[in-house]
Amino acid sequence: MDLADLKTAITNMINTGTTGGGTFVLSARQAYDRWSDDGGSTWTNTSDTSNTAFSRFCSGQSYAPDTYGTDRGFVDEVYVTGEEFSNDRLFAIDSVNRDFYLLSGTAGSAPGGTGGIPFDSWENAALLDTGEFDHVALLLSPDGGSQSMQLYIGEKGKDATGAASSSFLARNGLAYGSWYYLNASYPSLGMTNAGTFDTTSAGALSSDKLEDVDTSPSDPAMAVLGDQTSGVFTFDFDLVFSGSFDAGASSFTITMISTTSGGGNSLNAPDNVDWTRATALGGTSYPAGLIFVNEDNISGEIWQLEPDGSNQVRIASTNISGESTGILDISELVGYRPGSVLITNNQGSAASLSVLISPDATLAPSVIVPSLPWMGQALLALSLLAVGGLARRAQRTR
Repeated sequence: MDLADLKTAITNMINTGTTGGGTFVLSARQAYDRWSDDGGSTWTNTSDTSNTAFSRFCSGQSYAPDTYGTDRGFVDEVYVTGEEFSNDRLFAIDSVNRDFYLLSGTAGSAPGGTGGIPFDSWENAALLDTGEFDHVALLLSPDGGSQSMQLYIGEKGKDATGAASSSFLARNGLAYGSWYYLNASYPSLGMTNAGTFDTTSAGALSSDKLEDVDTSPSDPAMAVLGDQTSGVFTFDFDLVFSGSFDAGASSFTITMISTTSGGGNSLNAPDNVDWTRATALGGTSYPAGLIFVNEDNISGEIWQLEPDGSNQVRIASTNISGESTGILDISELVGYRPGSVLITNNQGSAASLSVLISPDATLAPSVIVPSLPWMGQALLALSLLAVGGLARRAQRTR
């Protein structure tokens, strides 16, 4: 992608209502050059699907090195994704070297929880801030399969046997760890329930359509979940470490911020979610950021709301009776305040990616935004491309 030309197209759209005709999508390619199903011991070179056997990649997220500060979070740039089909697999990409690693069934078994990284029907994984340097924590959301929310705790610097290692998987806490069920019950709208971590599924937080999860950039001990049949929920985690993860002393809360029973003019069937950084748009401050939600239905609606569930605004919908699927805030990438410019896609026929520009789109501080008196709708859609067979979820970058 030509970033400069994309920025120009966005500016033209705001000022004149047209892109100016520039081309900014230059090419597309597979995200990896080779993949390993044994932790990097052996590799299969691949440039297409002729020698691979992957199944229904769903959602995914890319995380920056030192995600939450020096030595906190991942060490490298890591993209995590999973297969959404029965008892399927979680994967990670070394984005710099373009290496694709299988995680489920290859990670070693650390003590404390259920060892390794599980197989399940993976929708997505959200990286949480552990508050220390020696572990990573992934909130795992399976759409189907076990139908139960899980937490993976990985030990940094250890290989699958628990020995010291500086390999890509080891240094990012993806070679040796264990996982736990989130035990809790769903609260009613506006209410909060407490939860604990356990190795048994009895009492696990479960639903038939657990969908996307995303971490709050402003408070990465928090995350949002879209549950297609139940609503939108936020989590607040208190993860306790004393050398190792202390599951008994750790806890979380879950709060319902939106239901799915409000009728045609409200948020229904939530699927993909994205939680932005703190921002200020249109003279309003959002210190906890904004949450954007795609609906998984033929109306394909996209909603903006605050993290407490207030001020819900339908900002867009698809026009070809296809599911809107995948939502990503790219504002900072193109020089705007968070919540100003988004990428979304739909999986109708033909599938497409679009850029959405808020009427309150605000350039980074010290830059004045032109007024937009001509803009009648909530957001403008700027078409990116249309490709057949587009993957079900938009890949995320931070």
